[in-house]
Amino acid sequence: MKKIAFVTAGGFGDRMHKDTPKQFLELQGIPVIIRTLLRFEQSSDIDVIIVVCLHGWVDKLKSMAESYGISKLEAVVEGGINSQESISNGIEYLLSKGYGFDDIVLVHESVRPFISEKIISDNIDTCINKGNAVTVIRGNESYLYSEDGISSEKHFLRESMFMVQTPQTFRLGQIRKAINEAQKKGIVSQSLYILMSQLKYTPLYMVDGDRFNIKLTYPEDLRIFEMLMSIR
Repeated sequence: MKKIAFVTAGGFGDRMHKDTPKQFLELQGIPVIIRTLLRFEQSSDIDVIIVVCLHGWVDKLKSMAESYGISKLEAVVEGGINSQESISNGIEYLLSKGYGFDDIVLVHESVRPFISEKIISDNIDTCINKGNAVTVIRGNESYLYSEDGISSEKHFLRESMFMVQTPQTFRLGQIRKAINEAQKKGIVSQSLYILMSQLKYTPLYMVDGDRFNIKLTYPEDLRIFEMLMSIR
């Protein structure tokens, strides 16, 4: 049974308002995506890494990974028009190379470079023992539900709300089955855990995330990342 870090880097990140895709922006001189890949490279729990990458950046990433000594990187696969298609491309690559349906796949966003070894190992253990794992942190704010974005007649209890991070971890065969079913039904989901929920591949088992395991989304996040680098 192989344990595969499946890193998604197929988006550009328009909300960053930069000319460079956000995963390739530098954090203290090292691209964010390289920092993420190094976490998996250094993890004793991970056997192999693959990346699904934005069109036009595949060769650039291969060159960068080689220069940083990321030896576990087996392939950089070109992404699709959305996250679901990108994941499908990567899964089909793995199957074409002989990986099995029982192999463990940790799907992780390239712009979360502070993933911890504990999150990695907890995802793998939970997937092995329960069938899947979704990284979450407990909500610390109160939430209103609104259909129009203007008014609300419904709220959610903070105690029952969890914010989803990555990795989201499943058996390779389960991801393949879900994507095939989604294609037949015309379903497109922005995240793997949402797709699994829509298709009733539940329950999803939660793994404790980390408030440092944040995602690079907005320009100000780079400043937050710099501050985190200074204390970790």
